[in-house]
Amino acid sequence: MEIFKKLGLVGASLLSAVLLFLGTGDLFASALAVPASSIILQKVTGISLVEAGFSGLAFTAPLIGLPRKAQNPQLGGSKRLYLVLTEDLEKEFIQYSDVLTTGEYNAPIPLLAGKKFVEIEAWYDTTKWDTGMKPGAGFTQSVEFEVLGYNKDIAKLMALLYETGVNVIAQGNDDTLIYLGQKYVPLMFEVAAQSPVKGNAQKKVTFKAANEGFMVPAMPLGPLATFAVTPLVAA
Repeated sequence: MEIFKKLGLVGASLLSAVLLFLGTGDLFASALAVPASSIILQKVTGISLVEAGFSGLAFTAPLIGLPRKAQNPQLGGSKRLYLVLTEDLEKEFIQYSDVLTTGEYNAPIPLLAGKKFVEIEAWYDTTKWDTGMKPGAGFTQSVEFEVLGYNKDIAKLMALLYETGVNVIAQGNDDTLIYLGQKYVPLMFEVAAQSPVKGNAQKKVTFKAANEGFMVPAMPLGPLATFAVTPLVAA
């Protein structure tokens, strides 16, 4: 019975717009009649079109406030990185609705059977990530880190990452976890290795990845966001 009430509300809201257009010929006014009539119907019946599941008819979502946080250290820097091939993800699991509702992803990360993340121990204070938003163009995400030296493992990883889509989890020094990338909008790394000309400088390799057109910003992971990791081989 409840679903018929909800369908009736939708029909009444749309009918008000049609009748207004036929009577006045004003398309703009008739368009405004839909949200106006839905609000009136909600006041009378107590049923919301948005809450009823008709999200396609939803209008601008209400904003939320951001209180100032000073009680805990807001530490920067990252101590661990975890990489996974996008082809090893079972599905596109982070959705725009997650951002609008909870602001985080808080469930086990769905990997194909036997697949795992690999761990990267970047050099101290070289890891950074960023995310942004461009009106009409979605969200941007990027990550960068450095490793010292240049050896066979670095060369192999460079080859394995060539034009290969990956997603990244950055673990902050405060143990927060941030997810970068999506299954169908991956990150692809560019790598630059250099040997300094002076003997008192360090050899290092810089890994950078960036992309745009994401449906979500860099996503915080909740305590239930578990994922399997391949153990590092002892050096």
